[in-house]
Amino acid sequence: MPSVDESEIGAEAQLTKKLPAEEKTKRQERRERPDGLAQYISQWWQGDAHTHSKESTRPGFGYVEAIYDLKEERKYSESLGLEFVCITEHASLPGAPAKQAANSEIGQSLLAEAERIKAINQEQSSQVAMLSGVEANIFYDGAEPALDLPPAILEKLDLVIASRHKIDRSKEPEAVKQTLLFAARQPQVDVIGHPDRNTRINNETSPQYWESYWSIWPEILDEMARNHKAFEINLNAPPSKKLIEMAIKYNLKFFINFDAHDFNQYKKEQTGIIRAGEEAKKRWAEERMQDGDEAILKEYKIDRLSSGPGVVAILRLVRWLKRLERWGVTPDRVVNSSKENLLHFLTEERGKQTENLDFLNS
Repeated sequence: MPSVDESEIGAEAQLTKKLPAEEKTKRQERRERPDGLAQYISQWWQGDAHTHSKESTRPGFGYVEAIYDLKEERKYSESLGLEFVCITEHASLPGAPAKQAANSEIGQSLLAEAERIKAINQEQSSQVAMLSGVEANIFYDGAEPALDLPPAILEKLDLVIASRHKIDRSKEPEAVKQTLLFAARQPQVDVIGHPDRNTRINNETSPQYWESYWSIWPEILDEMARNHKAFEINLNAPPSKKLIEMAIKYNLKFFINFDAHDFNQYKKEQTGIIRAGEEAKKRWAEERMQDGDEAILKEYKIDRLSSGPGVVAILRLVRWLKRLERWGVTPDRVVNSSKENLLHFLTEERGKQTENLDFLNS
C-alpha cells in the first residue's frame, strides 16, 4: 500500500487553498466563535479511540479493514485539531475469531506496532498523541467464552477494546451475558466495544423474549462498573438508547468512537477515482495487485486524506453528545473528551503502565 506525503494530508489545508480570502476569513471566525459547533464538540470529544490502520487488513482476511499507515493517521488527526488517536487493530478475523499465541505472527505484529507508535511519539513534534491498542474478539472457544489474544500481548498495549462480532449463539440472551461478563472480568480489557451489537432479535415480538433480553443487562453493567470498564458508544453500530440510560445509572464512563476504517466512511459519492480506488483496494486485500494499482491507490488516498469527515459523521457525533447532555452526562464522563481525561482513565483508574503511556504522561 503506497504512502502519502504529509504535505498532501489535511482537510483544512486542501479545502481552504481553493477558497477566496474573504471566505477563508469567515471560516476562521466561525471556528473561533465560543458558541460554534466546533467549540461544542471540542468540549466532549478530542480524539477517536477506536481507529484501524492498514495493519488491520491482515493476510488471509481477503477484504479491506483499513488502508492508512500510522503517520497518515496521526497527520490527518492533527489537521482536524485533535489531541490524540488510538490505533486499535483487529487481531484474528472478526467473522471467524481464533485464539492467537503470544508468539504468533499477529501477536508479534501488534507488539511491533506498539513500538513504532512509541517511536513516533518520541521522535516527532505533534499536538496529536498516538496510543497503541487492539480490538480483541470475544467469542466461544468450544463451550467457554474467550478472547483471541493472551494477557502477555494485551498487557503491553495502551488500550484494549473487547468486542463481540458474529459468533456462535450471538443472539441468545444467556450467551450474550456469559460473553460480556467474561470480558468485563478480564484485567487487561479497558473498554467493552459496541456492547449490544448483534445481541437483539429485532423482529422478535414475544414479551417473554424481551423480558429475558433486558434482564441480563443489570448484571453486566454492574460488573463493568465494579471492574472500571468503559462502555463504548460506537457511531458505526449505535447502541440502544434504553441501554445507555441504564449504563448512566451504573455510573459508567463512555467512549464515543467512530470505529474508523476510513476517514470518510459515511460519504457515498462515486467519482471516477473513488470507483477505481475501491476496486484497487479489493485487489490489494486479496493480494492480487495489478499494474497501475499503486498509482490509483495513492491518488485515492490523497483524495480521502484531503477532505473532512463529512456532514453525516458530524451529525452522528453531535446527536449523541446532545442525548448524553439531556440525560445529565457531563463531558468528564466521556473518556475521550480530552487527552488528559484519557490518560487519567488508563493510568489512574485502570492502573495501566506501558512505556508509551509513561512517556505521554511525562
